Amino acid sequence: MKQLKISLLIAFITFVAASCKKSDSGNSNSYPKQVSITYKVTSTTINSAALIQYKNESGGNTDVPNPALPYSKTITRTVNKNDVLSLGYGTHTAQTVKLEIIVGNNTVKSQEFPSTAGAIIYTFQ
Repeated sequence: MKQLKISLLIAFITFVAASCKKSDSGNSNSYPKQVSITYKVTSTTINSAALIQYKNESGGNTDVPNPALPYSKTITRTVNKNDVLSLGYGTHTAQTVKLEIIVGNNTVKSQEFPSTAGAIIYTFQ
């Protein structure tokens, strides 16, 4: 039941964040394009999470229950302008967790959370 609540919280955070438009760069690359995406989740206070969720190769969500930290996943995906990447986590107790989305060799989004759940998104511009 607690994992369901964490999953719903991550989905809600992703939905709210995706509804906000923000340009992280003035990059005018042509689309569609194939990119390498790396998701990283690290913590200095815990060695595992209850759940990690990320956007996969097809644009759907992948849930990873009870992953060891640090966690890293690299995928290759063809993206279009305005496609959204998301990465979220949940823990059973408040912890300090850092989330990173890396596209190619560039960190495009990074944030640290001192809580039981958090999520970040990146929109291709």
